[in-house]
Amino acid sequence: MLSALYGSVAFVFVLGGVVCAYDARSYTDEQRARAPRLVRAYFGSGLLLSVVGLVSLAWILVGGNVWTAGILLPAVSALPCLVQYRLHKRLAVDRSPLTERVESAVARKFNYSDP
Repeated sequence: MLSALYGSVAFVFVLGGVVCAYDARSYTDEQRARAPRLVRAYFGSGLLLSVVGLVSLAWILVGGNVWTAGILLPAVSALPCLVQYRLHKRLAVDRSPLTERVESAVARKFNYSDP
């Protein structure tokens, strides 16, 4: 039962890492020029999150110790959040461009007033 839980969490981390990496590419060229290291760090932390999720998922599937995944997953999970916090603070933005695009698409879909 515990392996199913950690396997699910690892799969969510794989997907979350892909979203982080895609989100890092959604900043404008001007924003990337203002904080190039942080944008690269955010992209890299998203990739790291995906890789750790994949490795943990593979480890669990081959019958490895669940607690190894239980140590790796929480250790890496906060990194993209911290890097994105620093990036948004440096760029003086509240939300990422990806969040704004998704919000606008949902508003159009459900006919809400555009924020």
